[in-house]
Amino acid sequence: MKFALLVPIVCLGVATAVVKADTLTLNSGTVNPSGGSADIYPYSFQLGSPSGTSTVNLMCLNYNREVTPGESWSITEESIPTGNSAMDQDYRADAILYSEILHPQAGVTASEVQYAEWSIFDSADLMGNSLFDSTAEVLASNALHAANDQQLISSGYFNQFTLYIPANDTSSGPQEFIGTATTPEPSSLMLFGSGLIGMAGVLRRKLVRSKV
Repeated sequence: MKFALLVPIVCLGVATAVVKADTLTLNSGTVNPSGGSADIYPYSFQLGSPSGTSTVNLMCLNYNREVTPGESWSITEESIPTGNSAMDQDYRADAILYSEILHPQAGVTASEVQYAEWSIFDSADLMGNSLFDSTAEVLASNALHAANDQQLISSGYFNQFTLYIPANDTSSGPQEFIGTATTPEPSSLMLFGSGLIGMAGVLRRKLVRSKV
C-alpha cells in the first residue's frame, strides 16, 4: 500500500461466504523500516458495524490500489475459500502469509512478508522492486504450495481468518485486507501460526543454497 502525506495506500479480489456488511475507515499504515514509499502491516482501521465501532489491525492484500487516511468504504467480511480455483488458492496463501507476519520466522522481516503477500495478486507490479527480494519470493512460493495442502484445509486452520472485501471491488476501488476472525474456532486456534512452520526449514535451505 502506498502512502504519501495524504498518503495514498496501495491493494484486490473476490471470495466466498459473506459474513456481514460493515464499514472500514483507514487510520494509518506503518512506515516500512526497510525503505520504500509503501507502508506495510499493520494498517490501523476503525471497523464500523451495527453493534458499534472497534479498532482493528489488518494486512493489505494488493499493491495496485490507493486509499488515503480518513477514507471510508463499505465492505463485506468473508471467510477464506476452501475450493479448488486459483483464486481460492491465492486467498489461502494470503492467509498463510498473514499468519507468518504475526508469527515471523527468525531472520525474516515484516517487509519481506508484506511484499510476498502483495506478490500473490500483483506480482507484475513488483517487477524490479528491490524490496521484493529472494526471501519474499520464497515465502510467496511456499505459501502458494502450502495453500493446496488438503490436511491444512480440512483441519479448520483457515477458519481463524477474515477477508475484508470492498463493496466496490474493482480496479479503481479500495483494496482488500485480511485479519483475524472475531471468534475463530477453538480447534483452529491451536493451529494458529502453524501454516508456515513447515516452510521455515524449506526457506532456510533455499536461502543457504542460493549463497553457495
